[in-house]
Amino acid sequence: MKKHCILILLFIVGITSCSEDEPIKKNPLIETKDGVETIWYPGKTQVKYRREHDKNKKRHGKWMLFNPEGKVMSSSSYDHGKKTGVWLVNFPNGQLRYTGEYRNDLQFGVWVFYSITGKKVLEITYNDKGKISNQERFENPNSKKSDEDSSKLTKKSNTKSTTK
Repeated sequence: MKKHCILILLFIVGITSCSEDEPIKKNPLIETKDGVETIWYPGKTQVKYRREHDKNKKRHGKWMLFNPEGKVMSSSSYDHGKKTGVWLVNFPNGQLRYTGEYRNDLQFGVWVFYSITGKKVLEITYNDKGKISNQERFENPNSKKSDEDSSKLTKKSNTKSTTK
C-alpha cells in the first residue's frame, strides 16, 4: 500500500511539473522569416545555411550551405520535396567538386566531377529517366589519390577513359 501511495504521489508530481508553462527557448542561431530559414555560425556573423520549406514542411526553393568565410559550399533546389534545377557542390577548399541538373527528382543531362585540384575527372550523362547513358573518365598520369575522390560518388557504367 505504501509503495502504491508513493507511486501515485510521484505520478502527480511528474504531471504537475510537466504541465507548467515554461517558455520554449528558441535557438538564437536559427531565424525564420517569410518561409526562409537562416542558420548562423556561432557568433552570428556568418550564415551557415539558408533554406526553405513549403507549408507541408517539404524542402522547397533554394538551399545553400556556406563555409565560415561566407563562400558557397553547396547550392541546390527543390520543388515541394523533389530535387530540381542545377546543383553544385564544392570541396572545403572552395574548388568545385561536382555540378549537374535534376529534373523531377532525377539526375538529368551531363554531370561533371572534378578533383580537389580542379581537374575534370569524370563526366556522366543521364537520360530523361535518370539512367546513365554515357560515362567518361578523364585520367591524369600524375594524379594523386585525392584527385579521384569525386569519382567515388558515382555508379560505374559504360566507362571509357581518355587522357586529357
